[in-house]
Amino acid sequence: MVEKVLATGVGAAKAARGSSIIYRKWVRGTGGLISGDLVEVIDRNGSEIACGLWEENTPVAVRIIHWGKCLERSPEEALERALEAAYKARVRSKWAVEFDSYRLINSDGDRLSGLIADVYKDVAVVQSSSPAIDRHISYISQAIRKFTGVTHVYEKSVQRSRLDIGLEPRRRWLMGRRKEVVIEEGQARFIVDVERGQKTGFFLDQRVNRLELARVAGPGDSVLDVFSYTGGFGIHALLSGASKAVFIEEDAHAVKLLRKNLRLNGIQENKALILNTSIWKAIQAGEPRESFDIVTVDPPAFIQKPGQEAKKRGFRAYKSSYLFALERAAGNSIVYLSSCSYFLSREEFITLVTEVASALEKEYRILGDVRGASPDHVYRGEEYLSYLKGAFIHIDPSVT
Repeated sequence: MVEKVLATGVGAAKAARGSSIIYRKWVRGTGGLISGDLVEVIDRNGSEIACGLWEENTPVAVRIIHWGKCLERSPEEALERALEAAYKARVRSKWAVEFDSYRLINSDGDRLSGLIADVYKDVAVVQSSSPAIDRHISYISQAIRKFTGVTHVYEKSVQRSRLDIGLEPRRRWLMGRRKEVVIEEGQARFIVDVERGQKTGFFLDQRVNRLELARVAGPGDSVLDVFSYTGGFGIHALLSGASKAVFIEEDAHAVKLLRKNLRLNGIQENKALILNTSIWKAIQAGEPRESFDIVTVDPPAFIQKPGQEAKKRGFRAYKSSYLFALERAAGNSIVYLSSCSYFLSREEFITLVTEVASALEKEYRILGDVRGASPDHVYRGEEYLSYLKGAFIHIDPSVT
């Protein structure tokens, strides 16, 4: 039997409008439930508002899976239904057809709040930030195998959102044990290290922007790839005909994979210079000194928490890295700047970009609107899922 819980006031209104979570302060009638139980949310009139998973000991009480009455009799049935719907969305939009890697589950965007799942060929990497998801993570891995055909599933639940609610970090194989996999993206191929790589092993959210850079890069271009990780932007440019790329990356393991990726893509050593250093040391040294036809800056989230002090520090870091990039942009160049901080709004991002460009007195054009994550990173209006902001900028040919 599916237990019923009463949502009151704001909680009932938010659930009726499609919110993916109901906070504990808005819920009544919860005796005997444990994290991961399937519950039906009702309002004061007894109408079924939503169906979801109960959660203990966190500010969230219910993680909603779908609107209305529970159509399933168990949490496993509800999870499988949601996972199947998410997979079908990727197939219909061709992200699971045209690419061998993609985001399968994007938390609230797929009505599976607290769960992230990325697929890399026959490997899936899952992240849980919820005790309700924790309870069912083994079943979830089996369901992912059923729909996608993966034979290896790695849990990498180490993200800040998990730690913030008191859950212990977890790294473990739930199925199989394939630590590295090679994926394809346009003309490029990349090694994904699912155990030691950042995030789930690769930054799938920037895919559309890497492919856009590959489109605008051309023969003879020189490239500066800042915060290059394993070389995504620079390698795409080189494969599109660029003559030289300078990569700046501090993480030694990422640099090791970058070197492997260059060899994997048949790129000659004399076309790539790797600076295994931080951008801050590069700024102090004034290196590199030359100008480039293409510059990309894909930094970490410099603003990781709310508050004016955190935002001020983050603003300074973004401004410094963007200034570093624009100072090295030649005339008639393309610059890609981005931020993955939820706490930096798109309006603030554009303000940062324009302030830095104006300070250098360079004529520029922002090419199109603010760019976001790849379409497999679905969302339903939740602001935190719209975290990635990027801008392609053309620098006027008159710049010397």
